Amino acid sequence: MGPNEIERYRWPLALALLVVAAFFLWTRASGDATGSPSPSPSIVVGEVGGEVLTATAAPSDPATPIPTLTPAATPSPLPTPSPSPTPEAGGFDAEVLACRSISGSQCNDQLGTLRPNEATFTALVRFTDARAGDVMNAILSGPGGTVEGGAHALGGGGDGHYYAQFQAGGLPAGDYTLTATRNGEEVATTTFRKVGN
Repeated sequence: MGPNEIERYRWPLALALLVVAAFFLWTRASGDATGSPSPSPSIVVGEVGGEVLTATAAPSDPATPIPTLTPAATPSPLPTPSPSPTPEAGGFDAEVLACRSISGSQCNDQLGTLRPNEATFTALVRFTDARAGDVMNAILSGPGGTVEGGAHALGGGGDGHYYAQFQAGGLPAGDYTLTATRNGEEVATTTFRKVGN
């Protein structure tokens, strides 16, 4: 091949070498861009207490320690909450009043203070949503001891009232509590004071 022919192919050959070099560099650069490390795959290695244990593939860097498996603790059962009392249908409610006298379910002159000359007073219990057979009572307690008004079983259910009359003449002076009960359970209270003797 003469000098003229070498001169003639020199530029096309240099251009071909440049294209091959550029292609090689481009494929290497795109390989580096897509070759970024991805998360190591997890491998199922067993189950302990219902929990699946996994291991991660070891990193390629020998200076990084290989992780070890730690079994997950078996969860303790949660304590079962104690049941809350279910309110009765209709929601029973009651109030008790200490009255000088009553007219049906009306309290005439509610007591705050019981005077020495008053010989009696009436405990009035008004209630809603009772059941047939509920036993109502009124109990007086204070310096003179405890006195029951007399238990009464209701013949029907619903709203109504119960009353009991108490002797007051012999009660010593002091603070007294009047308690209404339903089937032996306290449902309402009120207080008053006896003065003098």
